[in-house]
Amino acid sequence: MKKLVFYPILFSINPILLLLAANISDVALIQLFPVVLVSPLIAAGLMWLLNKWLKDIHRTGLIVFLLTFWFFHYGTVHLWADAIHIGPVSLGTHWIFFPLWAIIFIFLMSGFLWRRITSPQTITLFLNLVCMVLVAFSIIRISLDLIPRYTTHPTLSQSLQSIPPPTSTSDLPDVYYLIIDGYARSDVLQEIYHYDNSSFIDSLEDKGFFIASQSQSNYMQTALSLASSMNMEYLSGLPTTVPDRGQLIGMIQHSAIRAIFERLGYKTVAFSSGYQATDIANADYYFSSTRSGNSHDLEALLLINSAAVVLIEQGWIGVPISRYSTEQERVSYTFSTLANEVPVIRGPKIVFTHIIAPHPPFIFDQAGPITPDEYYILADGDRFSGGAEEYKRQYVDQLVYINNQLLLAVDNILAKSQNSPIIVIQADHGPGAYLDWSSPDNTCMKERFSILNAYYLPGIDATVIKNDITPVNTFPLILNNYFGTRVQLQENQEYYSTWNNPYKFIDVTSVSQSSCDIP
Repeated sequence: MKKLVFYPILFSINPILLLLAANISDVALIQLFPVVLVSPLIAAGLMWLLNKWLKDIHRTGLIVFLLTFWFFHYGTVHLWADAIHIGPVSLGTHWIFFPLWAIIFIFLMSGFLWRRITSPQTITLFLNLVCMVLVAFSIIRISLDLIPRYTTHPTLSQSLQSIPPPTSTSDLPDVYYLIIDGYARSDVLQEIYHYDNSSFIDSLEDKGFFIASQSQSNYMQTALSLASSMNMEYLSGLPTTVPDRGQLIGMIQHSAIRAIFERLGYKTVAFSSGYQATDIANADYYFSSTRSGNSHDLEALLLINSAAVVLIEQGWIGVPISRYSTEQERVSYTFSTLANEVPVIRGPKIVFTHIIAPHPPFIFDQAGPITPDEYYILADGDRFSGGAEEYKRQYVDQLVYINNQLLLAVDNILAKSQNSPIIVIQADHGPGAYLDWSSPDNTCMKERFSILNAYYLPGIDATVIKNDITPVNTFPLILNNYFGTRVQLQENQEYYSTWNNPYKFIDVTSVSQSSCDIP
């Protein structure tokens, strides 16, 4: 441990692992490659070259370690420095901070300082141990999110396990579960967004849909909402101190609903959503547009947090982050495939798709795609860069476009399906013009919890559907009426939780429909 200088190699990996650990629920693991291989190769190459020159492996290791720290952590320290002001000038101004940051590290790497070090082997031992601990910590942190994704399996009640398999699958209806992210209920659109959505609602009703006009979501975050609805239960017993969503990803990808329908002879059909929690890539049929795999968000985060941020802010280099055009193509591809390819897949199927719209960023106006080269960054509520009025205006424009695409898709599904299908068009939560991610008191609960919830249930009397049905009861309703189960419907409950503490639920059922004090 004193003689082997390997800590620069480990430390060159650690910034990558740290960023992945901090964003593990939002960044696909595949993005770790090839950057996790390139960085240590560069560090090893620098060590080889410097050691040829200096003939001192211990000093070489320290210099490469310091260079790595200087490059990868510039952006992070710069953010702290930006809050410090000397008179009217911020210390974080690049023309001040960059040379200061460089001078500090030049001094730390200098021969003047090195000649005063009496035990280089001790430094090597210490940094070897520190870097081993850092890398181990990041790997453990990543594993805590990844393991539940693959070890979570639904627990089905005895009655659900004993559903008799059908003697024939030819008469079974296809089931479409279409999640339209952040789609508001009509009365909220009228009250808060000053938009009349009745023409869309009337069109759905003319096609035979029942609209639950008082429906609310049970949770106000996508992964929480879908983990609940797709397992027909409220989320209890989850560790409140864990910020990651690996448990929820496992519950969505290996849901009770999927298990039940596959036992009934159904195939699972899913789409690339652009949001890791709802990407069921191991479905029997998985549809993805040609550009869906081109995201390099982890590399973008690395650059933004590194000394390269100086060049980025000057516009000299671009950030390899998703653009509007990629997500516009994803949404268009999803609607097109839903309308044309999916209905003609033979055999009964359960179709799941999550369309991240009208949720911001606002990549469509009423006529279609806009500003294709803009960076695509998911940010809602108080993280939205514009104000509430801009949010509402752009939200309505995008909603109008999504309405048109939904109606076209529904028409094709109904026309091309061999048997009359079951179709659920449901929002995971409402919009967030007045959402505060850290404060329930500053959040308009009525806006966030009121959702579009539309049901096409052929052969079923609409009176069995309650006007205030919530997503946790969606599939009990379907299973009970079409497959003879007796799943107990649950009382409607609504829970708020902050983004950083998603499992610390605050019961807001009693205030979720209170009018908001909106300027």
